[in-house]
Amino acid sequence: MEFKKIENPDSREFKEAWKIYELSFPFDWRRSLKSQKKLMKNKSYNFFVVFDNNVLVAIITDWNLDNFLFVEHFAVKNDLKGKGIGTKVLKEYLSKNKQKIVIEVERPKTEIAIKRINLFEKVGFKLNKYDYIQPSYGEGKCSVPMVLMTYPEKINESEFLLIREKMYLFVYGRKFLGSQLIDHN
Repeated sequence: MEFKKIENPDSREFKEAWKIYELSFPFDWRRSLKSQKKLMKNKSYNFFVVFDNNVLVAIITDWNLDNFLFVEHFAVKNDLKGKGIGTKVLKEYLSKNKQKIVIEVERPKTEIAIKRINLFEKVGFKLNKYDYIQPSYGEGKCSVPMVLMTYPEKINESEFLLIREKMYLFVYGRKFLGSQLIDHN
């Protein structure tokens, strides 16, 4: 399994990866192509394509936020889902990264959300109990109620608050002013 960082949004690999991204995430859960291209210049952000036997099988994007990695998006190519590729990719990713890893997942209220949570638990992620809202990705998009999963262990409330604050600021460009979330641009 090979993880290749994509830095050129005009590359053939990025274009193939973008199709996976658009097919895998609902409108409110993803960036626009323009926003994505701008983001790829950020040194804390990585957009990886994952190859298995020279075939692009998945994408994974992450943020290095000093004391943890935030996996913003992870998706397996549609025609390969249900074949164990996701588990294989996640295990390989975890073996390459030794710091705490955080992901957002839907609240466990639908069958598909429960399946996703089970996939992450299968490789060692822990579901945390704190309510979390994924801020909007931009104009015309809604915020999404979620929860955070962490690897290799659960987090306490003070860790949750610090992680949320850092993610809101660096990933979503928002910060708290008192108890209100505002744009930080």
